[in-house]
Amino acid sequence: MIRAVLFSFALIASPAFAQEDHADEHHEEHEDHDEHGHEDGEHDEHVAQANGVRAIHAWANATDASGALVYVDIENTSDALVTLTGAETDIAASAEIVGLENTGGELTFTAIPALPIPAGADMVFAPNGLAIALSGLTAPLAEGEHFDLELEFESFHLDLEVEIESATATQHSHAGHNH
Repeated sequence: MIRAVLFSFALIASPAFAQEDHADEHHEEHEDHDEHGHEDGEHDEHVAQANGVRAIHAWANATDASGALVYVDIENTSDALVTLTGAETDIAASAEIVGLENTGGELTFTAIPALPIPAGADMVFAPNGLAIALSGLTAPLAEGEHFDLELEFESFHLDLEVEIESATATQHSHAGHNH
């Protein structure tokens, strides 16, 4: 337990995961229009937001295994620290926040019971970093499909759509463009 807490605090301090410098830039870019021309308030399946927190480009790899990993970029554009405490989906028996480590070609998980995200920071969930680990999948994940996932924060929930990429994808197919 102590190891997981220390791991989560180390991630916050790591510039690879918590990137405070451009959170305001992302927010300003999207105040009027995003790259797809959506006005604020219009639906964009790549972005979910609530209480100053945005989840962008949620994705998972296609698989017929019983487990999968979900990746997403979370931006805390609010003025307050928010804490991600878990996740939930109808397509899996359980979902938990994990830190990933590739040691000698073997991927290991460390459960993170709560992940604080400072005001103005971005938290990147990506292969060999952070993820939402799903276990007990009720059906295979097929490329091109999507499913709903709920991120649980201490004081609110954020519903998002997770796109299923190819089994070998290393990033979301829309990564690199802004919302």
